[in-house]
Amino acid sequence: MRVVEIRRGWIALGLFSLVACSPGDEPASVHMHGAREGLRHSSSNEEPETTSVEANFHDRATPPRAPGEFDLVTLSTLPDAVSDGDVLVGLRGLSAGDVYSVTRNGIDVTGAFQRVPGGDVQGLVAELAPGENRIAAEAVGPDGRRRAVLRVINHSITGPILSGPHQTPFVCRTREAGLGDPLDADCSIATQYEWFYRPKAGNKYLKLEDPYAPYPSDVTLVPGPGGTNVPLVVRVESSTINRGITRIAVLDDPHARGPAAPFQATRWNHRVYYAYGALCGVGYHQGVNRPETVLDGISGSPVFDFHSMVGVDQRLRKGDIVVHSTLSTFGVQCNPLVSIETTMMVKEHIAEKYGSIAAMIGTGGSGAAVQQYNAINNAPGLLNGALPIASLADVWSTMMTIADCGLLTHYYDTYAPNWEPMKRAHVEGHAPLLGIIPREGICKSWSAPELRSVLDPQRGCDPSVPEAMRYHPVNNPHGVRCTIQDTNVNLLGREPVTGFARRPLDNVGVQYGLAAFNMYLISAAEFLDLNRNIGGFDMDGRYVHERMAMSPEVESILYRTGMVIGRGSLSESPIVDMGLYLDQVPGASIHDAVRPFIVRNRLRSRVGLDGTQSIWRGNAVAPPEAYPILEQWLAPLSALPHGTDRARAIVAAKPAGATDRCVLLVSGTRTEMPENFDTGRGPCSAMYPVGYTPRMVAGMPASDDVVRCQLKPLVRSDYRATFTDAEFDELKAIFPNGVCDYSKRAAQDVEKSLAWPSIGGEAPHAPVGLSYRAARSMPVP
Repeated sequence: MRVVEIRRGWIALGLFSLVACSPGDEPASVHMHGAREGLRHSSSNEEPETTSVEANFHDRATPPRAPGEFDLVTLSTLPDAVSDGDVLVGLRGLSAGDVYSVTRNGIDVTGAFQRVPGGDVQGLVAELAPGENRIAAEAVGPDGRRRAVLRVINHSITGPILSGPHQTPFVCRTREAGLGDPLDADCSIATQYEWFYRPKAGNKYLKLEDPYAPYPSDVTLVPGPGGTNVPLVVRVESSTINRGITRIAVLDDPHARGPAAPFQATRWNHRVYYAYGALCGVGYHQGVNRPETVLDGISGSPVFDFHSMVGVDQRLRKGDIVVHSTLSTFGVQCNPLVSIETTMMVKEHIAEKYGSIAAMIGTGGSGAAVQQYNAINNAPGLLNGALPIASLADVWSTMMTIADCGLLTHYYDTYAPNWEPMKRAHVEGHAPLLGIIPREGICKSWSAPELRSVLDPQRGCDPSVPEAMRYHPVNNPHGVRCTIQDTNVNLLGREPVTGFARRPLDNVGVQYGLAAFNMYLISAAEFLDLNRNIGGFDMDGRYVHERMAMSPEVESILYRTGMVIGRGSLSESPIVDMGLYLDQVPGASIHDAVRPFIVRNRLRSRVGLDGTQSIWRGNAVAPPEAYPILEQWLAPLSALPHGTDRARAIVAAKPAGATDRCVLLVSGTRTEMPENFDTGRGPCSAMYPVGYTPRMVAGMPASDDVVRCQLKPLVRSDYRATFTDAEFDELKAIFPNGVCDYSKRAAQDVEKSLAWPSIGGEAPHAPVGLSYRAARSMPVP
């Protein structure tokens, strides 16, 4: 184990509330703004002989070109987010007879470019300097000489790019991952390669000590090119990208090509299967994975293992690249910006080192599902599609349930130990429709110590973080605070007095158990006692009688940056959500059946359509069965005309197999059938009804996305159940400032969140959205 202390840089983040734009303002640094305008002239620091246009995030398409014009565009990543000193660049619109040249900072690099099928010219521009670089292209054709200049920003492979200063301290874990000691303070390793084969018997890949020697006789054969059978041998690249340990697996045949021939991904089908990691941890360490993670689908997780369900071996056999990174594993660091940043950097690496990517599909369950929804909503084009399992919408609306269930459990234990399970279920919202009493209440799972620990700065640390580093209010008040807000402090900022990370939790005005009271399932006395004593958690995760309050500035950050999803690009990539029914499984029941429908209701309320998401429910749903259907769904979306309404195009392209369905395994027989979940009249709706969250019981809309409500005065006629005069006076005393008005959106809500939100690297700034700038050629005098 190695512990490194590096740059902190957090003091400036306290300025976020002072410099952040209001929802209606234009952000600073206009060249980084995510607005999708058409043609615009260069800003003053760009070359006068070029013009910028906005490329589509999904396929890099640009507005129509006039005769003779061409575009210069980065293909492997956004031009402001290049990493590791190289970037794949394309020249689009050249005629067959045009003579072209390309320079990097004035140095000729034309030799790296060639024409590709379709007529475009592509090349890998290497040896970029740190920071800003200038890539220029000239072409001479029948219409004369034209020139385009594109500015790109190159960052270190260690990051950061989007997520602000690196988290410190940071425990290196390369040795535990079998990769030796780290080479530097960023926990880097020299890239390593290993080869594995799949024997005909058994369910594990075995390592080839000499990959160029004849393979063992029991190697599995799989279909290859031209109807041949080829050995199932996989090359695993292990490297560090954005400080995360990254494993990339792809089919290879080293014995056939021999040690003298360089590796080429000739057996790759140009699809990437990105296996995100589950859970929710607070970081301060690198995390550990193994080659098995991208071979057998074995994660080594001690809890319900969704990773084993994603079917990585099936995708390897079909020719996909399979990827896993410890820094796109929420169980290591539950930070949405770090996840997007890591995925972006890994995708760039694959595009530049392996070849062009036809589609990248995300998969994984729980925290891995959160990352997929987060990526699709906030980083359009990063994932082409997703196969989440046991979904949760996003970190901060999910944290409402963790806090609420923790408070409700405390209330039952302290004030209402005699409340029977069904009464509790009505208040929690998780089981009123089930008609049965669960083996354990779902709120009991939600308030489990391992989940609640993300609110406790002393208990939230991974075991790899030494005790001596950890916060203690008396013995080590300046130690590492292991909370969910601390792992997101770059975005959230710090409290000015305590220096603690600002926490996005608020239950001011929330009427817990409101629907249960209005349905006469709890009495007025019980409703009043519950809301009088529900309380909150202080910044050290301890119960206090006061409720929790969020600042308007923090609320604004959550909505503006898309950390509460639904206001971004959520409808721009097809999703098949694997709604595995877990409501009756102790511990795993936090993945209650309502969660995919929360996302669906956000699509309905924000986009006006929900057909870009398909939900497969039941007890036998898993990504391997859905992948071919998602593949079919993606096929017509690869080359949409510029300006197409992408969400409606996705709905129009939806194949019959992608409709909502119920998937059941009964007595060993697997049955699939379409189901309209809106009607509540199918087998899954009957067997596995959908409940609510505690906030929905308190009046929250089904989108479950009002993290800080607006308040309204108490009005007696708002309640279907009755109060005595004394009881209503007591209710007014409990809520002196009013109660939540869920007929209104949150005060700081926005119509559109930032696309590709960024707070920068080691020099942080207020959140802005990155754009996909391309350079359009102009005539050269």
